[in-house]
Amino acid sequence: MLTCKEIIEDFLADYLDASLSPEVVAELERHLENCPPCLTYMNTYKRTRELVGRTAPAEMPAEMKTILRKFLLEQLAKDKT
Repeated sequence: MLTCKEIIEDFLADYLDASLSPEVVAELERHLENCPPCLTYMNTYKRTRELVGRTAPAEMPAEMKTILRKFLLEQLAKDKT
């Protein structure tokens, strides 16, 4: 029997991606039928993925790219010493 922790940490993303074996799907769905907190978590997680999937990526301002590039190069130089 799957625990709430296993469902959330190990199986939920794969379940929503339909990449689990039929046996695991059946066990997970049995758990969801009897565990309102896990069902609520799954529905929230699913909705969040849907919303994020519809959002366009934000363009990083050129000034921020320059600052970030400089910072990363400085960090790489420190690592070499």
